[in-house]
Amino acid sequence: MWMIAVFALAIALILQFLYSIQVRKQLRTNIRSLQENLDHSRAKLAEYETQTHDLNYELTQLRVQVSSLKTDLNKYLKYQDICDIEQYIISRTLQAENFVEMTKVDASIMIEDIKAYIERVKDYINRYQKQALQNVDEQAREKLKGYFKQAEEQQRLSEVITALEHKIQGYPTTLNYSADHFMQQLIDDFNQHDAVKRLTDIRERIEQAKQQGQIATCNYVDDSRRNTTVELIGMAFNSKADLYLQQLTADNLGELLQALRDDYVLINFKGTDLSQAHILESYLELRLEELKFAAVLKQLERTQVRDEQMG
Repeated sequence: MWMIAVFALAIALILQFLYSIQVRKQLRTNIRSLQENLDHSRAKLAEYETQTHDLNYELTQLRVQVSSLKTDLNKYLKYQDICDIEQYIISRTLQAENFVEMTKVDASIMIEDIKAYIERVKDYINRYQKQALQNVDEQAREKLKGYFKQAEEQQRLSEVITALEHKIQGYPTTLNYSADHFMQQLIDDFNQHDAVKRLTDIRERIEQAKQQGQIATCNYVDDSRRNTTVELIGMAFNSKADLYLQQLTADNLGELLQALRDDYVLINFKGTDLSQAHILESYLELRLEELKFAAVLKQLERTQVRDEQMG
């Protein structure tokens, strides 16, 4: 029994000893870890102290610079008024530039308004001038009466005589010389495509005038008689215009233009016996334009053929 107790005590002491060894080992490990942490903290502290020293040095340098800048600032304080004046000048310059820009905008708007007003004034003047001329013409007709009508008749007879002289004696060659200059101007302004387009447009307007009865007019009250007379003088004038188109070359434009004008004068002169039947001037202008652009097209085609042969 005593032996068992001794054995148990021995085991307990051994276990206690082993536990003590384990505890001491753990304590040594902890102490070593704490020592390492302490060494690391000391290194960090030394590094922090070094950084603090550097920062203190930089702070000292900055204080020195601030002191130097304050000294320099005190030197330049006497020039503050000049700086203020310069800033004021800059500010006023900007204000002046803004004012100039605003003035330009206002001036532009004002100019546009003035232009519009001028156009309205021109339109009013033109209308007033036309009305004044019409009033003067009416007053002249009223005062002169027969004399005015006689002057118109003399002018018309003079045109008829000139047209008859052309038909009898022929046309002067100077007509074709002036037409050549006119032809060259048209050729400079139009190419072949444009000339064809313009000629097509004119012929469409001619056909439209025929369909709408805008070739001629007369004063017969009877519709049948009036329509027959208008158709008759229109046919006479159109036959002349179509004939000149067939005879047209690039060299006789001036002669044919004058011939058509003469036919217009003579047909209208004869139409006075048919209740003032006459070809409308607007239709004459269409047929004249047709002749001009037909001649342009012929000249352009001739030039193209010549260029192709030379090429």
